Amino acid sequence: MAAVPRRAERLRKVAWKLTEQYGLPRDRQIEAEIDDYARPKRWTFVWRDGPTETQLRRAAAQLDKEALDGVGCRREYSDTAYAVAAIRCLRDGDPGEDPYHAGVSVYDAGRLLDTTKNPGPSDDRERHMAARLVKASERRPSVYGDGDAICREATEKGLSPLLRGEDAPALTPIELLTERYARGSASALWMYRLTPVTPLEAFAAVQADEKASPEHIAAALTLLPELHAALDAAAASLQERLSP
Repeated sequence: MAAVPRRAERLRKVAWKLTEQYGLPRDRQIEAEIDDYARPKRWTFVWRDGPTETQLRRAAAQLDKEALDGVGCRREYSDTAYAVAAIRCLRDGDPGEDPYHAGVSVYDAGRLLDTTKNPGPSDDRERHMAARLVKASERRPSVYGDGDAICREATEKGLSPLLRGEDAPALTPIELLTERYARGSASALWMYRLTPVTPLEAFAAVQADEKASPEHIAAALTLLPELHAALDAAAASLQERLSP
């Protein structure tokens, strides 16, 4: 490999320009440093969260392609990023999977993060859940490196506990009824994946509960427009089957 003139200076300049380009704060800026653990040692860009490796390499090449020859990349992730990934892996997992065996490993979370730009919370609800998950995981040892304790906490306790407590975001009507009435596999789906019961199941559960609270009755009544629409669509489908 040919020597690159003023390589250190040029790589640090690229790193600073990329930090500005991606709007990263100073405490998470992209650094150009020599990786002493690589064999042979090599220059490496190091950053946390922010752009994906593919995005960073493409942008860096546009700034100084010659200086990048042989340069490595090491993208690290914050606890919040691991928590967000764990939440999304569970919430958006295969709906056909046995809910009693739902889980997320640090490998699963890492694969998702590797393709996610700026892997932070998408809204206040996800931000609250991620913060609660990180806090709950602090009592666990991180056996397999960064993110391991977070993923094991999510796997063992599920997601619904993250939406409980006085400071938790408000549940939607269907979520409120799922939290109260789901049983068996439906309860497991809610606990681990935040998958609610159907509106018809929720409405029927409240109707069958002679001691249902005013809060739960009111929540059930908000489902009526959706139920009417579903019944009308089902009726229209049946009517078509009677047509010659």
